[in-house]
Amino acid sequence: MEKYTLPHIRLGGTSFLLHEEYVPALRFAAARCEDIALLLLQAGQDGELLPGPEEIREIGRICAGEGTSLHVHLPTDVDFSTAQGTRHAVRKVQIAIERAAPLAPHSFVLHVAPVTQQDAARAWGMRPNAVPEAQRQWIARALAGIAASLPAPEMLAIENLETFQPDFWDCWLEDRPYSRCLDVGHLWKDGQDPAPILQAWFSRVRVIHLHGLKPEKGPTAAAAPACAAVTLNGRFRRLFGPHPRDHSSLRLMPADAIDACMHPLWKNGYAGTLVLEVFDFEAFKASHAVLLQSWERYAAQPRQ
Repeated sequence: MEKYTLPHIRLGGTSFLLHEEYVPALRFAAARCEDIALLLLQAGQDGELLPGPEEIREIGRICAGEGTSLHVHLPTDVDFSTAQGTRHAVRKVQIAIERAAPLAPHSFVLHVAPVTQQDAARAWGMRPNAVPEAQRQWIARALAGIAASLPAPEMLAIENLETFQPDFWDCWLEDRPYSRCLDVGHLWKDGQDPAPILQAWFSRVRVIHLHGLKPEKGPTAAAAPACAAVTLNGRFRRLFGPHPRDHSSLRLMPADAIDACMHPLWKNGYAGTLVLEVFDFEAFKASHAVLLQSWERYAAQPRQ
């Protein structure tokens, strides 16, 4: 089966383009993608929700047979809001790293949020100085411990999360060798322009997550925080409403918004992985078609 590719950029998909267990879903993705984001999002209390050793061995055989590289999205069922929770979070993340180690992933993506998911409304527009110094220190120690579990600290890629300001993680990345995972979809959802952020972060971006927006419908829209409406710029708000859904295909995204992200990657020779972070194959195919159209526009431009 021919893989979905892009000119000059390694294109990845998630491990759950097929809604199945780890191994059959991975087999489906590996036949179609150059790189796979292995989503180990739920670890449980002691790693009981992670794929077992035999599943990991089978995933390794599949990837080797398909010539597919792989990186890991580390657990998100972690709590960095307290010192005790953070110690347990480090242990869960380290279990996931140890479990995935036989696959030789090239990167490990991590969410770092100083509030619990239940208290996520506090995160809207949060700046680094909103985090108490003691908490900043225990998170710094946690990241150092996680990085020490990897073959190299730069393999740890800290992802920007929706609702937080893009510079939120700078205090933990300055003067440290960790990398960044740039999630463009999260920035779009917050009404941010990814172009200047990509330019500023380019040398440290190891993984890019790209996914589109679509209008939210139904009761979940009404349940979203009221302050979400003011975070979207006027254009995206007109297109998608005040509470858009992300992790959708790129089909509805304006062409110039796609080009503003993609064209600098081609121009500057981005050497990392670009992941279409969607969770069904139809959305992946539609997004791939959108990116090929962006390449055609880029290739048609006169070169200096």
